[in-house]
Amino acid sequence: MVLKDFFINFCILCTGIFLIHHFNTKMSSESSIRKRICGGVLHGLFGVLLMKFGIQLNDGLLIDLRTIPMMIAAYVGGWVSILVATIIIIICRLTFYPISYSSLINVVVLTLSATAFTLITSSSMKVKKKWILMALSFIIIIGSIIQAIIPDFTKASIIFVQYAFAIVCATYGTYQLKSYLWRIDDNYEKLTEFAQRDFLTGLNNARTFDVVINSAYVTAIERQDELSLIFIDIDYFKQVNDTYGHPAGDEVLKEIGRILIQSCRSEDIVSRNGGEEFSIIMPACDSTSAKKSAERIRQSVEQSVFKINKDVELQVTVSIGYSTLNQKNMISVGQLIHQADEGLYMAKQTGRNRISRYLHTV
Repeated sequence: MVLKDFFINFCILCTGIFLIHHFNTKMSSESSIRKRICGGVLHGLFGVLLMKFGIQLNDGLLIDLRTIPMMIAAYVGGWVSILVATIIIIICRLTFYPISYSSLINVVVLTLSATAFTLITSSSMKVKKKWILMALSFIIIIGSIIQAIIPDFTKASIIFVQYAFAIVCATYGTYQLKSYLWRIDDNYEKLTEFAQRDFLTGLNNARTFDVVINSAYVTAIERQDELSLIFIDIDYFKQVNDTYGHPAGDEVLKEIGRILIQSCRSEDIVSRNGGEEFSIIMPACDSTSAKKSAERIRQSVEQSVFKINKDVELQVTVSIGYSTLNQKNMISVGQLIHQADEGLYMAKQTGRNRISRYLHTV
């Protein structure tokens, strides 16, 4: 019966850990304090649920795994989460069960455990060591309490061993499951980052450009603000690749990316749209400012020396086209992109190493 009850508790434990972890992941955009409070509420209710499915020992005593959600709350949300979780568990323990000497002892155990867990998780120890010490601290606390309230040493020892075994197994299983979920989250974030970034320059890629330009356009329309778009293309880049090889071309692309980042405002979004073409989305930027930024970029590239290796240094130039959405030029996002692209084409056709703005005439 003990093994059956433990198996049921462990299944509930794993399910609850997964569901709460999934919910917390969905709350990644929430403020830190609100997320911690919500995490504390969820782990507190989870602890109450585990109380309902206590492990029946042979002598009729019930033990449960409510402290495991408290450990998770302490580790994930710090003192805020474990305080909320502990308060919820204590209130439910005193509300749903008769108030007795045993219930007051439970309150003491929960309070001491929460304090120990908070001190351990706030330290600079490694993750694995924190989980080991949390389990060990609770075992020491519960062992001391059992020996104090049960005069029969043999009986107390049997209960303690069973309780300690359950906590050790549950803590180990929780640590392994949470580690697995954290690795999945980390890998997902990396894959998301890779999907959004150009592998060579680290700038946004064409897919991210499409998302951002549409979002920036909607924001500009809603706020009746201006929005500028710059397209940059490296002049005669094919000659660089043909003459010095693709590794040299890659170095040029990476250096151009760095120049663009240094030449832009913090709110501007720089992308590599493919090949030797780059773009800059400039929210709340009028045509005059966009032109100045474009000229600054053109001059910076023209004056830069691209060191390929100890023997080869290059100088390249760029052609730039730009367009602006404003009250006098209320165009669609597609037209904004088209006008910037046409400006780039005009810069190429009229001699390169220059900037141009496409002016639509009716």
